[in-house]
Amino acid sequence: MRSRIITGVLLFALFLIIVYTNNPYLNYTLLGVVYCFAFKESLDLYGIKNKKLTYAALIIYGFLPFTDPIFLSIVAVMFVASVLAYQKNENLKIVAPFIYPTIPILMMWMLLLQYGIEYLVWLILSVVASDSGAFFIGKAFGKHPFSPSSPNKTIEGAVGGVILGTVVGCIGCIVGDFVSKGFFQILFSSFLVCVFAVWGDLFESYLKRLCGVKDSGSLFPGHGGMLDRIDGYLFGVVALLWSLSW
Repeated sequence: MRSRIITGVLLFALFLIIVYTNNPYLNYTLLGVVYCFAFKESLDLYGIKNKKLTYAALIIYGFLPFTDPIFLSIVAVMFVASVLAYQKNENLKIVAPFIYPTIPILMMWMLLLQYGIEYLVWLILSVVASDSGAFFIGKAFGKHPFSPSSPNKTIEGAVGGVILGTVVGCIGCIVGDFVSKGFFQILFSSFLVCVFAVWGDLFESYLKRLCGVKDSGSLFPGHGGMLDRIDGYLFGVVALLWSLSW
């Protein structure tokens, strides 16, 4: 428990530094570090032995400042698929890490570029509140299992987490006063982010169960690996960008 608390405090301090400095070079570098660890962990979860793929992922990430993240994501998947076809490699799983976590992490950069650090804070507040609400409400009132892929989570916890995350997301936006499209946009986007965050956590649990492991890694003492920490954000950022495009 002590290591979990210390790690949580350090991660929160890092988050405050990122928000306070809001330096694009620092943001790009830190996101690259996150991507590197997340990609390496995903190789283990997908059962891919070729660790050299991490270098290919970093090369793709190097192009991020010079092109649209969506097109870069598509090109990356098409390129890897083409290499597999050229080699007549039947291991289609190699494409998987270039979809998840690659595409959501590239979209995280897109969120920062197009909307700014305030929207990243909105995303983080919503997901943190949703995760915390799901845990505590599930512990207090949970009776019905949510999914075989995540047997420790309950329907009551998931619903309560989504509600709490939506409320916190709305409050953060109203206090920050940075969303110009009105309250319905704030409410809808916050809700969608929290729902997608639940899906992200469920997908991560599904991958770990297939792999037979408790955590995606051991990077953060008491918290598991990188993917354990960011799974909700990876799905949530897609939801936020999608809702803002309406």
